[in-house]
Amino acid sequence: MKHKPNLSLLLLGIVLLPSPAALGQEIKTSFENVQDYRDFSVSGLSEEKSLKIFKAELANALPRLERRFLPEGLQLHITFTDIDMAGDIQPWRNLHNADIRYVERIYPPRLKFTYKLTNEKGEVLRNGKESISDLAFQMNAAASVRANSETFFYETTLLKDWVRQTFRDLKRPKE
Repeated sequence: MKHKPNLSLLLLGIVLLPSPAALGQEIKTSFENVQDYRDFSVSGLSEEKSLKIFKAELANALPRLERRFLPEGLQLHITFTDIDMAGDIQPWRNLHNADIRYVERIYPPRLKFTYKLTNEKGEVLRNGKESISDLAFQMNAAASVRANSETFFYETTLLKDWVRQTFRDLKRPKE
């Protein structure tokens, strides 16, 4: 007779796992003057509606980075000051669908933000102002698949790469 795992116990175990925020590590984001961002519109949506989509995709991407690159007790706060999405809206190319984003290598994703890394006492360990871009954004092997299902795939990938590079020296040793 085969033993069937108790699904209720498995789900309870997942729910009881501590989140990075519970461990005292967290990446927080905020956004300044979204209406002034260079190119931050999804299919003709307002900046505020586009921001909701971006926040949801960040919420999926950031917890893994928190676990991998932020030791317990550290918090990273990122304040976006400008976002220029990969691609460009070119209404003259398609008169019937003027809100189509054409993703071409001459329109790379760009992010501008300030950041502050603090410890559990609130002391600032690192801070700075960044302006990042990826001119080879379309060379990512997953880009062709994931960019079709994630609106901000290129932008979240750019941010994830920056976090990996900037904070790799903080990575906790494997237990």
